[in-house]
Amino acid sequence: MGGAMKAYFRYQKGYLYEEHGAWYVRYRQRVSQEDGSSKLKHISKHLGRSNDFSNIFAVERCRASFMQTVNQDRLSTNSRITLTAFVEGLYLPWTKEERRASTSTGHRQIWINHLQDRVGELRLREFRTVDASRMLRAVAKEKDLTKTTLQHIKSVLSTIFTCAKNEGAFDGANPVDGVLIPWNAREPGETHAYDLGQVLQILDILPLLAKSLIATAAFAGLRRGELRGLEWTDYTGTELKINRSMWRSVVSLPKTRASRDSVPIIPALAEILDAYRRSAGNPEFGSVFRSDDGLPINLDNVVRRMIRPALEALDLPWHGWHAFRRGLASNLYAMGASDKVVQRILRHSRPHVTKERYIKVFDRTVLEAAEKIWRRGGDSNPR
Repeated sequence: MGGAMKAYFRYQKGYLYEEHGAWYVRYRQRVSQEDGSSKLKHISKHLGRSNDFSNIFAVERCRASFMQTVNQDRLSTNSRITLTAFVEGLYLPWTKEERRASTSTGHRQIWINHLQDRVGELRLREFRTVDASRMLRAVAKEKDLTKTTLQHIKSVLSTIFTCAKNEGAFDGANPVDGVLIPWNAREPGETHAYDLGQVLQILDILPLLAKSLIATAAFAGLRRGELRGLEWTDYTGTELKINRSMWRSVVSLPKTRASRDSVPIIPALAEILDAYRRSAGNPEFGSVFRSDDGLPINLDNVVRRMIRPALEALDLPWHGWHAFRRGLASNLYAMGASDKVVQRILRHSRPHVTKERYIKVFDRTVLEAAEKIWRRGGDSNPR
């Protein structure tokens, strides 16, 4: 059952083509035969004359709208589709087309690692809240996962049913909404933030490339994907425009609408970036942080070759790139910046995210160091 069902419900994007002054989309449809069997055939749908569309984006919107109807019709004709068939045949291909590459990969990994082997032949429309609850309890019992990870698993399962409702494969309330996270699951570990004194120590011993990366993360709050996606055309000398994010080799828009904004930069960061730019031959275009081959930098390589050895020399642990972003929020908050200002600089869409997840409390000596560096206006000594 599994193989045929998966193929039958595979998410179709459709092949768009132009012919004889008109646009068409070709897709597969199962057609009944005289002997009672069915056969997959290619069918072309006329979308409109070429002159009816102002540009290719208008054609793509028409294709997407029509194919959504095709996919919904194919699902609604069969109420016996299993959860596995829906996820592997439609949901995961849908995330690959409609969601960020990192999000799509994350959902696939959660499905494979935690859910796939637990759903059996359970049908989509028969899935109940108790099924999801038992699943999460079983995962928590067999694997040492934190409540945060279990929440991610629940979120993916909930999104699967939200997608199924939108595609016409499931009706009624989302059965995952009322599921409780097991109370005895492990609490998540403490997140870390580098205080300003630590940042200044790190910057003081790093070579210029690594120094520029750390300074941009610590003083402008860029995420690691935004660091890799930064181009020289985004840098004005007084601000950085956050236009793209790069995950592996995939370029996409930043995480949220609020993330697609500009960030003011302090003189200390501008001085470091200007020195780094001069060392690279004053480029006007292309990636800011690039390898010798001109491609965006591999941050893991920089961490391994330059940053970790420097931290070991200072007897500091490596907490990851996000610890510099948290540090920026914490330092600004300690200096008296309002929640709204910190939210704006970190480009969060909701202020409670900034306050609850990013702001750490540093001791008085750290606050005094922060006040000194900001009063100084950013004296630095780029190497």
